Amino acid sequence: MKCIIIADNLKKALSIVERATSKDLTLPILGSFFIATDSGFLRIMGTNLEIGIQTTVRCTVSEQGSVVIPSKQLLSYISTLPKDEKIIIDSSGTDVILTVQGQETNIKGYQQEDFPPFPIVKDLYKASAYKKDISQFFQRILVSVSKSSIKQELASIFVVLEKETLLVASTDSFRLSEESIKLQSLSTKNQRESFLIPSRTFEEIIRLADQSSSENIEFLIGKGECIFKLGDITLYSRLIEGNFPDYKQIIPRNFKTHGTLVRQEVVTQLRRASIFANKLNSVSFAVNVKEKSITIESKNNQGAYKGIMKCEFDGDDLSTVFNFQYLLQGVEAYSEEKLFFGFNSESQPLLIKPSGREGSLHIVMPMKGTA
Repeated sequence: MKCIIIADNLKKALSIVERATSKDLTLPILGSFFIATDSGFLRIMGTNLEIGIQTTVRCTVSEQGSVVIPSKQLLSYISTLPKDEKIIIDSSGTDVILTVQGQETNIKGYQQEDFPPFPIVKDLYKASAYKKDISQFFQRILVSVSKSSIKQELASIFVVLEKETLLVASTDSFRLSEESIKLQSLSTKNQRESFLIPSRTFEEIIRLADQSSSENIEFLIGKGECIFKLGDITLYSRLIEGNFPDYKQIIPRNFKTHGTLVRQEVVTQLRRASIFANKLNSVSFAVNVKEKSITIESKNNQGAYKGIMKCEFDGDDLSTVFNFQYLLQGVEAYSEEKLFFGFNSESQPLLIKPSGREGSLHIVMPMKGTA
């Protein structure tokens, strides 16, 4: 293999793929790039066996071939070069020789046959969506994902394809997020298809969407695996086996106490209350419908906080307690100026959604006790 490439172009491509590599010392080849020439392009791949990323970058090819090279050493070296520097990449067996201004650097690689091949996904379902709709959509859904891997289904995103609509949901048992958007296209004629995708995959899609110039994201769902395409970037992921909780039954449809609040005012009050939250991160919410106010309080050994927000709520007075982190993260995930808050009792879930927009909701379970 032999080619010439601009340093900055190579660095950007390597940085995209590097996040899919692994630091597992028992399988050092997972900490490497598979690099191959391909008709005027350099194709770069990386995988940790759970996800894999592939991208291409333009180069001048004089000899076809491929190599497997440690990611850390290659990226570290490329980072020392000027952006517009030309690099000659040559291979000799498993070794890679990088020539810059007549100076040679030799990096020892691995046997190609030891690098895990990307699976060929035989797509059962195919869909596409606008990239601009996806990033915030996925960020909001990641709020409620469980940080524990004990229950894989709770550390995953529940995905439903139905009638050209993409619906996703996540829960850690204490809160729940659900989002839905209209797809550009959907290949399946079935009424409804659902599966579980690791939350790490969604995190990577958000990152790759920021780095891709493509306006669309294409989804290919196979049996036990899926692929996401963003222009010249491809992300592979496995699917998770398991059953997502039947969450629809806990979503309240009617409310005894409800109204709208200004998002930024809620964020400000919760941040102040968090300073004096106790070890359980609890803050109290008290709605006074007649006085058109909500009182937020917190107290610990270092002091106490009491803040009052004006509101236009209908229904009954109510007092309840929440984990401020669960509440704050849910509110901060939205960009809308006003949010709907719906309560039923001190022991029933609170529903939050953008005022005047359907297809999005965040539910927070209250805590027992007082702040």
